[in-house]
Amino acid sequence: MSTTTKPRIALWDNARFVLIVLVVIGHLISTIRTDSALGFGLYAYIYLFHMPGMILLSGMFSRADTSPKAVRSTIQLLVTWGVWELIWAAIRGVVEGRTPGASFLVSPAWTLWFLVSLATMRILLPYLARLRHPLIVSIVLALLAGVIPAIGTEFSASRTLAFLPFFMLGWLARERGWLTGEWFTAPARAARGAAWGVLSLVALAFLLIPQLRSVWRIDRWLTWRDDYFWLFTNAPIGTWQPESWAGVVGGGILVTAVLLALGVALTLALLIVVPRGQSLMTVWGTRTLFVYLIHGPVVWVLRETGAIEWFGGFGELGVLALVLAGGALTVLLSTRWVSWAFRPIVEPRTDWVFARESRDARP
Repeated sequence: MSTTTKPRIALWDNARFVLIVLVVIGHLISTIRTDSALGFGLYAYIYLFHMPGMILLSGMFSRADTSPKAVRSTIQLLVTWGVWELIWAAIRGVVEGRTPGASFLVSPAWTLWFLVSLATMRILLPYLARLRHPLIVSIVLALLAGVIPAIGTEFSASRTLAFLPFFMLGWLARERGWLTGEWFTAPARAARGAAWGVLSLVALAFLLIPQLRSVWRIDRWLTWRDDYFWLFTNAPIGTWQPESWAGVVGGGILVTAVLLALGVALTLALLIVVPRGQSLMTVWGTRTLFVYLIHGPVVWVLRETGAIEWFGGFGELGVLALVLAGGALTVLLSTRWVSWAFRPIVEPRTDWVFARESRDARP
């Protein structure tokens, strides 16, 4: 019996490519972000919505069931995570002489937190989907995560809870058809203009506050891995540094709610302005996992060799050069030969994990 697959929608692959470009740029300028106002503003701007957007799209294409396909997809993520943990351990062992410590696998290596968080969200989805108001529950969990210092980087727990609302929003948007209207599928010029306005106004806000990094280290809030008590101690907002437990918790919840709302607004604006048609970018957008995983060692080498620091020495011109380099690197890692060469470690075979019945039932 022949099977048919639903055609891919260009919009989502185009959006994936735009977001992965932002991911690469963000990582390239990360270590020099405080050296210039442009670097800091650009970093904060990107981190407001690049991972929220990636996770929202991941939620859209996740299933709230335990079908063989859903299980295989989650297992695939976990196996890929394990493979790349070994790769990072090998890199650090050979170059730095470091051996895996007590945090090995417990605290995911650098970019690998995304795989762990995504797998965890997929595991939680069938349970959350049965709740009457799953989005509200996810928002409450995200706001309360910063209250408990014990929720940290172990198994990416803090980031999983912080980004869970975006995952649930994506899933609900598909389930309930929130993005099927013409206002989204074929946005009018006014809608596109409004979306560009939102994206531009937030960017302009960062440009108009050149001393932001000396007033508020918002970048530390946007990593989504620390509790409110640590954040208000190490990244207070101007002179606002509450001391009481209630003040810290209330303030942390307020700031987090604002940042989450900005993440939603910017993500939606980006999805509205992203091209709807097929292009080379659409093809590249199907290979974002390859870019996400492989760019990490490349950026690490550039950091360790001092190349990024060298660019940083040119100030804002260096930041702009790294932005261009990030775009070029993303395109390079999106090519067909890269996906062919690295498929065994990005999409390793997992047939050996499953029982024979499950393997035989694979479409």
